[in-house]
Amino acid sequence: MNKIPNVPYTSPYTFTPKQKLALLFLPRIVTMGLKTLERTCRHEVRNVCYWDEMLKATGGRALIAIWHETLALAAWHYRNTGGHTLTSYSFDGEFAARVVRLFGMMAVRGSSSRGGAEALHGFAEAAKRVKILGFTLDGPRGPRRVAKPGIAILAARIGLPIIPHAFRVDPAWHLNSWDRFTIPKPFGKVLSAYGRPIVPPTDESPEAIEQTRLEVERELNRLSSDIEAGND
Repeated sequence: MNKIPNVPYTSPYTFTPKQKLALLFLPRIVTMGLKTLERTCRHEVRNVCYWDEMLKATGGRALIAIWHETLALAAWHYRNTGGHTLTSYSFDGEFAARVVRLFGMMAVRGSSSRGGAEALHGFAEAAKRVKILGFTLDGPRGPRRVAKPGIAILAARIGLPIIPHAFRVDPAWHLNSWDRFTIPKPFGKVLSAYGRPIVPPTDESPEAIEQTRLEVERELNRLSSDIEAGND
């Protein structure tokens, strides 16, 4: 995959020898394991009409909103698309970026401690060349299922609607982490659903950004609750 000029793909941090060793081997092991598990699962996608209609309206471009806990499921769904997502400069962000790359996508990098300004700027640059953009609303540190304003700011800058995409897998393992990260168990069923596209803010005023942030959060939580409850 070719890198886009002016888009930060690497971390400026220096990692310890132990971390470097882990980064050398663990992303490949984790990716291989996730791909193996996903291949055994049945996959069903609901509300594809929303996705098709949006792609038709935007010339094939998409800004996708997911919860951090479903990142592994989304990585499989959008594998080999060359799509871009966001990760931090930290060790965890570096680990995630390498896993994402092994799924056939790329990660734009930025500092979460500074509000993600570098990452948003890089993401806006990537949006000029990349069709698929994925955003974990509550990453990288939570709180769980509470959207941060970054996606609304990005949508305002690039003028793309936001399409929520919720995932559920049954049965699954859930890590003992802030997001209860989801890993599919063998031969399970992965169910996902698209929500209606949400129009981008007309400007970056605090009021407009907050309105869109809250709308995306509510829609993705509604979708998640529906598929978790087994509703059609």
